Amino acid sequence: MGENGHGGAERSPADLEKAGRAALGRPVTAQAEHSRIEPANGSGANGAAPAGPRSPQQIEAEIERARANLAVTLDELVDRVKPANVAKRTADQIRAQFVDPDTGAPRMDRIAPVVGGVAGVLALVIVVKRRGKRKK
Repeated sequence: MGENGHGGAERSPADLEKAGRAALGRPVTAQAEHSRIEPANGSGANGAAPAGPRSPQQIEAEIERARANLAVTLDELVDRVKPANVAKRTADQIRAQFVDPDTGAPRMDRIAPVVGGVAGVLALVIVVKRRGKRKK
């Protein structure tokens, strides 16, 4: 196992964010890639806290980094929950169920049962309506 207890080498926060975005199918925007280079807690690249007390300028810089990170995160959340984007993602997920993403060809093995089910429901509705008319 690696140092992080999960096997493999340690990964930077930026690498972890890229991997997470890729797993969710979202591109890493240039803004997001550059906004989270340094942690907001003032630690250096190796994760250790800086030695000695911090100057007011260091504290201000840390606050600005945290503010920039928060702004990017908020923009990403707003974009993620925007109704048009939710609808597009849902449509893409449904389309992926019925169209082969590699070739773009329809997946008949998935389309046929749906068409059969719709035809069965329509036949049932017609039969029920005709029986209702005969009883009157």
